[in-house]
Amino acid sequence: MARIRLFAGLLSLAAFGAIAPATAQTVTLVYANGYARTHIQVGVVADEWIKRIDAATNGRVKIRHVPGGTLLKPENMVEGIRGGVADIGSTVVSFFPGQLPISATLAGTVDINYGNKLDLKGVTAITQRLTEEFQPLRDEYTKLGLQPIYYVPTPAYAIISNKPIEKLDDFKGIKTRAFGTAIPHLLNAAGAVPVALAFGEIYTSLQTGVIDAALTDPPAMITGRFGEVSKNVITTGPKDGAITVLAPVVYFFNETSWKKISSADQEIIRKISAEMIPFGADKMIEAQKAAFDDLAKVKVTIRHLSDADTAELAKRSPDFLKMAADSINEKGLPGTALIERYKALADDYISGKWRPF
Repeated sequence: MARIRLFAGLLSLAAFGAIAPATAQTVTLVYANGYARTHIQVGVVADEWIKRIDAATNGRVKIRHVPGGTLLKPENMVEGIRGGVADIGSTVVSFFPGQLPISATLAGTVDINYGNKLDLKGVTAITQRLTEEFQPLRDEYTKLGLQPIYYVPTPAYAIISNKPIEKLDDFKGIKTRAFGTAIPHLLNAAGAVPVALAFGEIYTSLQTGVIDAALTDPPAMITGRFGEVSKNVITTGPKDGAITVLAPVVYFFNETSWKKISSADQEIIRKISAEMIPFGADKMIEAQKAAFDDLAKVKVTIRHLSDADTAELAKRSPDFLKMAADSINEKGLPGTALIERYKALADDYISGKWRPF
């Protein structure tokens, strides 16, 4: 009888041991959002991502969303997550060209040909695939003590202007707000005069005539209330316009925080993040449509470049993909290989040969 009791006790200990690791693996993390909780890319999408992770891990990974820049402002996000102010953050990679040179270069590059043929789901899937395949792309995060996990696209840029721009020739001499290194070349090709200007200065500059037009994405036009002072928008293509080479918004973990999560739950988070690509893209498509609808309500006219003008703009433009490759190559990184792989993935996606969803 004593032996039976001893065996039963050992079984109880074994059962407790089987349960204990699951309890030990439970982690609570903090996600810092530099914008409002209602911000689509880093607020609304983040809440869905967090909810799905909680459900898929059976509550073992709990993430608390702290929005509004309470913990970290957008410009401090990388350093703040590196320093452990929060466990997870999100940012526009082009804000950090010195620290994320590959990501910032590709996310700031718009190719008129590929950019008008891809959709937001496709460009996000390509971003994830390139990150998986190219160690140097991952290394620019891991060298900072970060782990990139999930990407969200941005709608195609458009131009809001004081005077109507109906065709390519109408851009001639138009002083247009620009940013980055590739966008000024695109505007030059259109015949416009690029003017470097911070987002916060656009409204007043349009209002006072310091600039004639501004390039940004349509949801940002609503955020900035530009439709109050300028009543014309034209896209960079026959439909919504050309999108960037990479999805420009990344969610990333502090590496130390990431390692607190069990390997099994890390895989679950990666799987959830891949499955979230259509959700994030659909939300941005909805945001772009809503932005155009809201602009129309304040009497802004939406126009699109014709097929002929889009082809002409592509012809006048430099080879943006080669420019991006050369810029990355100069840093001793595999720019040419990245661009060639991007083209192959884009071709396969456009043709329907590769459909990741």
